Amino acid sequence: MIKSRQLAKAIYELSEEKAENLDAKVFDFIERCNLKAQLPSVLFHLEKIFELEREKSGIVIETAHEVKPSTVQEIKKFLMNNLPARPHGGSGAGGPEVLKVKKELLAGFRAKWQGVIYDASLETGLKKLKEEIIK
Repeated sequence: MIKSRQLAKAIYELSEEKAENLDAKVFDFIERCNLKAQLPSVLFHLEKIFELEREKSGIVIETAHEVKPSTVQEIKKFLMNNLPARPHGGSGAGGPEVLKVKKELLAGFRAKWQGVIYDASLETGLKKLKEEIIK
């Protein structure tokens, strides 16, 4: 039996290839193989795959709470001036942003772009302070 994660990956890869009438073909396959019960799980995995792909091509910004679009732009501008140059030329953070709310950050932000993590969160600052005090 085909697993929902495998089916989601196959659908995603076919969508990247711009397969013709993909939706009709997928639903026909699902009906023929009696996989309707797996649709919610397939959708879940498709969303995860899409999110991972967006994270690869863009910048992930984690904050302690929801932020305004202008704040996101300020963070991106800050990163453009502080992150190392891109391997293929240019500098700074580019691409679409993926925003995540992580309450444990307390304040500040954490950003990840092309494998570089910039951590300006209060959580990390407090951990570093604690380590210095304990020394």
